[in-house]
Amino acid sequence: MTSVRLGALAVSALVLVTACTGSGTDTGPTAAQAGKTLEAHITQLMSRSGLRDVEVTDPGGKDLPCADGGTKRTYGARSTFEGGGEGLVLEMTGRLTSTWGYKVDMAAATTARKTVFKLPPSRTTITVDVPSEYEVTVVGETDCVPARG
Repeated sequence: MTSVRLGALAVSALVLVTACTGSGTDTGPTAAQAGKTLEAHITQLMSRSGLRDVEVTDPGGKDLPCADGGTKRTYGARSTFEGGGEGLVLEMTGRLTSTWGYKVDMAAATTARKTVFKLPPSRTTITVDVPSEYEVTVVGETDCVPARG
């Protein structure tokens, strides 16, 4: 085998190994970017669901330490409403799944009226809960995002 062919074979093998194992760098959103997405989705969800007097319960915006030196962000809001809680949860489920592509991750017991939604590409999780007859809370957190350096 000539040295040119041997060199081409070595480069091809290196490209294949790199493609299979990844470059080792995280290409997803940073915790700050995911936090902004989380805030926007929750704010728009509350607004589009016709809720008034929305109170931000967790303004987020801070890096919180998590596993292996990573960080995550949180955001939360609450509101009161009139009508049935099941209808509101169904409406919010429709908005989260059809507007942004969230997937239901876990549906809790119907008496709790709590549903968890995940959107892996944006690294966000949103929980919709109706803890009482006329109150809804929507809280979210980003995945633990590795520190970039």
